[in-house]
Amino acid sequence: MLDDLRRSTESGFDDQESGEASFTMPDSTRPERKILGMTAVERMFLALFLFMNVLILGLALLLATGRIVL
Repeated sequence: MLDDLRRSTESGFDDQESGEASFTMPDSTRPERKILGMTAVERMFLALFLFMNVLILGLALLLATGRIVL
């Protein structure tokens, strides 16, 4: 009785393994998109540094022309 059950389960596993072996994942890895040779993180830091530069230069210009007083 147990031998019959064991044989029936073994044959079920063989069918699943052969089905899994025929399925392959596509190798469609997208290349990393770069603009000006930079990754997304590098472009973000460049944008932040540019923003800080404009902020500091604008503040210095406002102070130099007397538009604001500290």
